Amino acid sequence: MKSYKSWSALLCSAVLSSLAILSSPLPAAEEKIAGEKIRITYAANTLSFLVMFIAKDRGFYSKYGLDADLVQVRPNVAIIALLSGDASYTEVLGSSIRSAAKGAPIRAISTTIKAPFFSLAANPQFKSIKDLKGKTIGVNAIGGTNYASARMVLQNGGVDPDREAKLIPIGDQKLVYEALKIGRVDAVMATPPYSVILQKEGYPLLGHAADVVSIPFVGLCTTLQQIQTKRPQVKRILKAEIEALRYLHGDPKGTIDVIRKRFSMDESLAAEAYAVVSRAFSRDSRTARQALDTLLEMEKKDNQVPQNITAEQIYDPSLVEEALKELGG
Repeated sequence: MKSYKSWSALLCSAVLSSLAILSSPLPAAEEKIAGEKIRITYAANTLSFLVMFIAKDRGFYSKYGLDADLVQVRPNVAIIALLSGDASYTEVLGSSIRSAAKGAPIRAISTTIKAPFFSLAANPQFKSIKDLKGKTIGVNAIGGTNYASARMVLQNGGVDPDREAKLIPIGDQKLVYEALKIGRVDAVMATPPYSVILQKEGYPLLGHAADVVSIPFVGLCTTLQQIQTKRPQVKRILKAEIEALRYLHGDPKGTIDVIRKRFSMDESLAAEAYAVVSRAFSRDSRTARQALDTLLEMEKKDNQVPQNITAEQIYDPSLVEEALKELGG
């Protein structure tokens, strides 16, 4: 197994700088409750991380004695922060799995989204996916779930992503949204709220990743050391997020209010966004083995992970099962 200790140490100062710059502020009206401090990184200010936002804003982390600092960083920085100890947890599932597969002492331990809710939004002149032959498609990055989803949606719609389309890395979803608006690309792989906003602005959604594949998309990941030395804390985080999932499904009005405040939406748009994404969320944080195998097959096909990697080498299901048992099933 390859050691990540040396290079992560070299980048430690860069991580600290990034975390300080990108740390998400608490909502103005929120009172900070004293508790056991933890830092959880995430990749983008999108609805993909709604469970984490609910757990923070509705007090589920606090309920379990946790003062959670939610920090937005790029996926590569999230992994470096995890390995260097600057963050103890991350919700960046895809990058964590790829790092674990290459030898990093990281494990995925839960899934909050069971299917990606990326949608292929296009310039209004395009009426079907086949119309995108020879065109440019904006994605977050080359590699990762957004990129893989774009490839599968294109292929499912009759377009060869290798020979008949050009996939361009744009960056954060806000930049992806803006790239389509200014005509830099012909279509983009967007996630709510941006896919919902684009549709309202007249950009058709030609395809949806959730219609093509079911794979774990977002979930809690941490280091082997954290699992071994702070297992009770890990389970408390899981319990908070499981309760947040139950809240998401059981209290649409309250969840819509979280969306409205977190993303500065009006209530109507927040309700539309909730309707689009709610069914994609897990109810118990478990990861289906078949879905995990599908994700690994995708990553192997794109040469993102070694061909001999198995689910057991990247995912530990025991913590979720223990947390659920302690919550009463």
